[in-house]
Amino acid sequence: MERKQAPDGAAGPAAAGAGEAKALPLTFGDGWVPKAQRRKLYVLLLEDITVSFDGFRALDGLTLYLREGELRSVIGPNGAGKTTLMDVMTGSTRPDSGEAWYSETVNLLEEDEVSIAQAGICRKFQKPSVFETLTVFQNLELALKGPKTVLGTFRARLSGEDRDFLGGILELTRLGPEAGRLAGLLSHGQKQWLETGMLLSQKPRVLLLDEPVAGMTPQEIDRTADLLRSLEGSCTIVLVEHDMEFVRAVASKVTVLHQGRVLAEGTMDEIGRDPEVVEAYLGGAAC
Repeated sequence: MERKQAPDGAAGPAAAGAGEAKALPLTFGDGWVPKAQRRKLYVLLLEDITVSFDGFRALDGLTLYLREGELRSVIGPNGAGKTTLMDVMTGSTRPDSGEAWYSETVNLLEEDEVSIAQAGICRKFQKPSVFETLTVFQNLELALKGPKTVLGTFRARLSGEDRDFLGGILELTRLGPEAGRLAGLLSHGQKQWLETGMLLSQKPRVLLLDEPVAGMTPQEIDRTADLLRSLEGSCTIVLVEHDMEFVRAVASKVTVLHQGRVLAEGTMDEIGRDPEVVEAYLGGAAC
């Protein structure tokens, strides 16, 4: 029987923070946690995920654990499996084997993309997708969590609570001064922040971001780093990014993928000193 270790120091009740409502499951002397209890430790758990396309293994027995509220960066060379990993998390790709659980009881391999999004896993792609003929505020209003139609949304009146909530997102994304401006007139970076704000309007528990600073100016990258750091703890963020300086600025933990498997995990400094990571990804020079 394969024995899974409990990573990140999750070796029993001592790992629980003060005042936590739910105690962590007990582990055995070697750190092994029974499968039925591992799901209690993580908001997102993927074990032994394998995905093949025409004989090519995009993911090869990949295992990944994500805690509530953490900001995790996933890096790796092209073809390492980063996009396929996100596809599995959101239900757009079904693995050949393995298990994927969200929020302890949701089997991601039995849910479709819409159900997974409604359950709280939201994904942002590299190219921003906003309604360019609507204002910034209308984009956020349209994205508010809950069943609605476009016509119904604009006929309905927002509650004071909804307006305060959207006002908070405008402040967080620094788009308050642009609230009445058409989204199509925004800069590239502002459109990226607006789409992130639209996802936040859905109150996600897990936020997946695919290269969110691609094409941004240095100033926009700095503001995006501030935005993500401010979100840490409020939801779990999985960041796929090639900009190593940006990763260093925002992520406390980094997962390196190589040939569809997890090659290394740790801080940016730790993985930068890992000989296998340096050889496989960082071009022979520590980062």
